[in-house]
Amino acid sequence: MEEKVYGVQCKTCGKETYPAHAVCPNCGGHDFEPLEITGEGKVLTYTDVYALPLDYALRYLRLAIVELDSGLRATGQLVDDDPKIGKRVRTTVGVVRETGGRKIYGLQFVPV
Repeated sequence: MEEKVYGVQCKTCGKETYPAHAVCPNCGGHDFEPLEITGEGKVLTYTDVYALPLDYALRYLRLAIVELDSGLRATGQLVDDDPKIGKRVRTTVGVVRETGGRKIYGLQFVPV
């Protein structure tokens, strides 16, 4: 089974968001449709997070905000040993943590 990551698109104004919101940050709408997060984009910013919950096996987690070519800005795990602002990346889905023997999948960005 192929894992996918979804955001939402507001049915009122068309604003795309990831992660999903209960209320559209653009128009205040409450009616959404699922939006699969895919494609390529550029790294706007990134940071390394060292204060992770105890069930993370990683020493740190590198997070990035990426502007996809569609215009959507999304936050996810940056899987890159040589990160740079402006670097081209593509979306993928991967295991971002394991808890209780269960794999948790999430949005990841890898270099193009």
